[in-house]
Amino acid sequence: MSMDPPSELPSTPRPAARRRRRQRVETRPHGWQRSSDAPVAAPSVGLGLGRRRATPAGTSLLLTLIVGVLTAIGIARVHATTRVLELGAEITDLTAEQARLLDQRRRLAAERAYLRHPDHIDEVARNRLQMIPMSPDLVQTIRLQPSAPASTQASEGATP
Repeated sequence: MSMDPPSELPSTPRPAARRRRRQRVETRPHGWQRSSDAPVAAPSVGLGLGRRRATPAGTSLLLTLIVGVLTAIGIARVHATTRVLELGAEITDLTAEQARLLDQRRRLAAERAYLRHPDHIDEVARNRLQMIPMSPDLVQTIRLQPSAPASTQASEGATP
């Protein structure tokens, strides 16, 4: 019996082992299978579909409808967000205007109180209007004469 030296061993594996390795590499876990292992559907006459899986009739319409609804929802959300931001800016402007008006009201109330003070009134009367305080001895009473009855005034106006 002659023994071949180890250098003469074939470098390629045996065909059966090669097949087993290929099968292990190509098999997919969890129910995956190769497209060549899938059952062949009955060929469609005249459509030329062969092994291609046909989609249900309303799939493209359904997908278009879903995309349209999602787009409408997105547009509505953007519109609502924009409206909220606009209202927030308007509230900020109105709050600033309210603060300005309250400050103006406070200043006007202080000015009114100053103008109504008796010392200020006395100063304006003396300096600007050249008025003097009234003493009781300068007060003169005015006496009115009683007026004639209305019937006598009418007859006097009728005869010249």
